[in-house]
Amino acid sequence: MCAPEVNSPEESKPAMFFAPISKAVTEGASNSRHFRSGSRSLWGSAWLRVCLLLIACVGAGDGSASAQQGAASFDELAGRAAAARDGGNLSLAIDLYGQAERVKPDWAEGWFYLGMLQYSANAYPAAIDAFNHLLALQPGMPPGMALRGLCEFETGAYDDALQDLEQAVAKGAANQPRNEQILRFHLAELLTRSRRFQDALAQYQFFAAKKIQDDDVLVGMGLAGMRAPLLTKDVPAADREMYQAAGAAGYALLAENTQEADGLFSQLFARYPAAPNLHFFYGFLLFPHTPELAIEQFKSEVAIAPSNLEAHAMLAFSLMITGRYAEAQPEAELVLAKAPDMEMGQLALGRSLAEIGDVKRGTDLLNQVLQTDPDNLEAHLGMASVYSRTGRREDADREHKICRSLAK
Repeated sequence: MCAPEVNSPEESKPAMFFAPISKAVTEGASNSRHFRSGSRSLWGSAWLRVCLLLIACVGAGDGSASAQQGAASFDELAGRAAAARDGGNLSLAIDLYGQAERVKPDWAEGWFYLGMLQYSANAYPAAIDAFNHLLALQPGMPPGMALRGLCEFETGAYDDALQDLEQAVAKGAANQPRNEQILRFHLAELLTRSRRFQDALAQYQFFAAKKIQDDDVLVGMGLAGMRAPLLTKDVPAADREMYQAAGAAGYALLAENTQEADGLFSQLFARYPAAPNLHFFYGFLLFPHTPELAIEQFKSEVAIAPSNLEAHAMLAFSLMITGRYAEAQPEAELVLAKAPDMEMGQLALGRSLAEIGDVKRGTDLLNQVLQTDPDNLEAHLGMASVYSRTGRREDADREHKICRSLAK
């Protein structure tokens, strides 16, 4: 029985993000000669060779008449499935691949095609099942994890999707240009939802570097920058314009259009004077290159939202980095009074105290950081400074050596 007809994928996905992967899916799924030739396709020739090599791992059978009959039945089903795929008959191809897998459930290539076709048909739960079978046969396979993650996103299994997409991207699933946009966008959304805002902005930086603009990308960047743990589809209509404008300003700065970014942020501050984390977003982006300018933004943020501990911590840390230790101390004290384990507050206060004379308490705080984060460069820099100032040359040399190693 053929699978039921489904709506076209383009009817349910944003065009920008569906197009790069749908084209690859249909090319790879509708032209077996193209797939087998090693030409450029969905996941690149290297991964496709992995999929093809999986066929060789299938058992050869016991040579009995029944086994030969089963092999013939499987070969017939596999051939008909490929023909349906080549002919663009999506529902028939899905049905035939399913039949072939019931005959030979360890056929990894078949699970891969079946999952891709079901993803293309918006049959996400069924596609997840197919990719589960594929990954049971080939654990950690990047294309399988990436496609399963995209399907999990569509079904609302966001924690599972984050785990799959993050691992897939780490293993190179986004290295192919045609896949990178959809994978990085969905990963950035999931990181924002999980309150990993800095990691999300690192994913959005790809779009600024490649000069890729899209409304959803800008909204997503605004959400991450303003620390709102939402997916773009869940943004209230009344707030979407603000987040998109914030994203556009952040995009300009990440694209190194500093004058444009400054103008856009100035317009935002005038239009949304009380919006939380807007000044924080600008300060966060300024901090790596111009911490002095970032300080003014963090000061503005804590004036608007005095309870924003992250803003107080960034202000204390920025003041410490720029050598304004006496100013950094009260800000860091405020942070640690309410969040004693916040590492940034410990670093800012520890280094500041050590530099202004309270060496014991300062070193205790820096050592507290190093107990939980042994490779923290700022903590080692602080210890090196303390040892140098107190005449402990061997200890200072050791810390400087560690700092050089960590900075590589």
